[in-house]
Parts: sequence; structure tokens; C-alpha cells
Amino acid sequence: MLKKLAVCLSIVLLLLGAASPISAHTVYPVNPNAQQTTKDIMNWLAHLPNRSENRVMSGAFGGYSDVTFSMTEENRLKNATGQSPAIYGCDYGRGWLETADITDSIDYSCNSSLISYWKSGGLPQVSLHLANPAFPSGNYKTAISNSQYKNILDPSTVEGKRLEALLSKIADGLTQLKNQGVTVLFRPLHEMNGEWFWWGLTGYNQKDTERISLYKELYKKIYRYMTETRGLDNLLWVYSPDANRDFKADFYPGSSYVDITGLDAYFTDPYAISGYDEMLSLKKPFAFAETGPSGNIGSFDYAAFIKAIRQKYPETTYFLTWDEQLSPAANQGAQSLYQNSWTLNKGEIWNGGSLTPIAE
Repeated sequence: MLKKLAVCLSIVLLLLGAASPISAHTVYPVNPNAQQTTKDIMNWLAHLPNRSENRVMSGAFGGYSDVTFSMTEENRLKNATGQSPAIYGCDYGRGWLETADITDSIDYSCNSSLISYWKSGGLPQVSLHLANPAFPSGNYKTAISNSQYKNILDPSTVEGKRLEALLSKIADGLTQLKNQGVTVLFRPLHEMNGEWFWWGLTGYNQKDTERISLYKELYKKIYRYMTETRGLDNLLWVYSPDANRDFKADFYPGSSYVDITGLDAYFTDPYAISGYDEMLSLKKPFAFAETGPSGNIGSFDYAAFIKAIRQKYPETTYFLTWDEQLSPAANQGAQSLYQNSWTLNKGEIWNGGSLTPIAE
């Protein structure tokens, strides 16, 4: 009761002291045509750090669509913690597959599970280990030159047509989710400052300004295709460089193309993650969009991770842990992570029809 009175008093004081309308504090998605639910979730998410508790969404990776994806990770976490993750991730892009048709590397059969998760009070994140359009078979770890990169961006080339075919199939999957009213955390072209994916750098911490410009052009091309050509109004765009490489903000495509900035962070010491302040400088909500231990696997203590979030990364809006041996369910401290007063789990975001209050 006292908590509710304190919240009401804070709101009254804010209204009395505000020099501009309350609507000025609303945070909108970068897509001005976003559907209302997506707008509401964006505004709600952006205000999570203002809460005293229930302010960091839990998340887990469910696997690669039609390869490893299942609800096993949710079940493991629920058995270990009594809770299900607020966010559940699927990857449409199985870019390591060498197929006769490059679009066969894209699969969105996980959608049925994501829709069910949404309807039961969860939020999906879709990522892409995107096949390489420079080659017919499309292995995503095959390095390319900047001239090959330019060919991919040119719609008149064979490589450019491969990219368009990939994007078309990805958009088909996202459209299924749109038609069911599902808002998606969409995370394309992640870890671009690393040297392991074709869309990123070609050498360890080797700054290549041309490469960075090409990446930005590719990101914007994907954004325009999804939002303008295909009319996808249910996406919140997540930009997530690798925490263990430099140039995290250099690849940033601009504030008009990103809703959430995050880090893909694998670590042994959760207090020593690099890039948090750099991401905050971009003035967007922050997340650990992909995370897990890089050492002590099987005995890593996730209780230390949530403590570090509280003490060192308090602007965090969500984390999404990887699956299998990196999962909290396969390590220590899973219950401490999910039962922490700061953690929001499935069913605590919304009830399938309405969001929880912005202030708590």
C-alpha cells in the first residue's frame, strides 16, 4: 500500500513540475508506423530502469529454427528456478549450412512456438546467422573483400539478388508474427566488430573505415526493406556488437535505425564487461542481447551476473543467455538470477493483452 502511495505521489509531483506535456516523455520506436502494441512495449521497456524492482527482463535462447530450436531451454529453466524467461530467442539464419539454394538456410518454423510464447505473456527475440550472399552455398564464416561486400549491396548483381532472396524469406517469417500481433526484438547482423562473420571485420581489432561504412549501408538496406518494402511494423531493432572487441560504436548505423543497443558478452568476470558506457552514450535502452560464461562452464555462478547488473550495469533492460552448457540451468545461481527482485520473468511483462504498469 505504501509503495503504491509513493508511486502516485511521484507521478503527481512530476505532473506539477513538468514544463512540457507528459507525452514528451514517451519513447517511440524508430519506425514511425509501428503498430500500437509495439509502440507500447518500446515505451514500457525504455522506462524499466526507472523502477525500483521488476526492471530487468530475463531471456533465453531456444535454438536455431528447425535444427536445435525447441522449448527445452524454457523447461530446463523452469525446473531450475520455478520461472520461465520473459524473452525467448530463435535464430532464423542457419548460415553454416551449405545448400543448393541459399534461401534454404532460412527457416522460421519456430514461429508457432514464438506465437504461443507471446500469447502466454512472453516476448520473442529473432536473430540471424545470415548466410553469405557472395557465394551460392553461403557459408556465413567465409570472409569477403570490400569489393565483394559492394556486390552484395548492388541489387543488379548475382550477389545482390541472393541477398534480396534471403531478406524476402526472412520477411515472410516476420510477417507471420506480424499477422498474429506479435512484437519482435529483431537482431540482425550482430557482433559486427568481430572477425568471424562475413558482415563484420576481417581481422582482429583491425579498423577498416570502408568496411564499417559498408556494414552501415547493409544494415540500413535491411531496415528499409523490412519496414518500407514489406511493411513490418512489429519490429524493435536491436544493435549488439561484441563486448570483447573494439569499435563497438563505430558500426552504429544511426539513431533512426536502432531501438535498443546491447552487447553480446561472454565473460568469466561479470564485473569486467567492456562497452557498457559506450553503448549508453548512444542514448538508447541497453540490453545484454546475448550472454553467457566464457570460462568456468558448468560451475559459473549466475548470481554474480545479476549482482553485477545491479551494481555496475543498472540501465540494463534485459539479458538473453545462451542455451545448452552455457545456460543458467547448467551452471550455478540460476535461482538467484531468476528470483532476484530486479528480474522480470514470463507473465510479468504482460498477460497476453495488456502491459504491466510503467512504474512499480
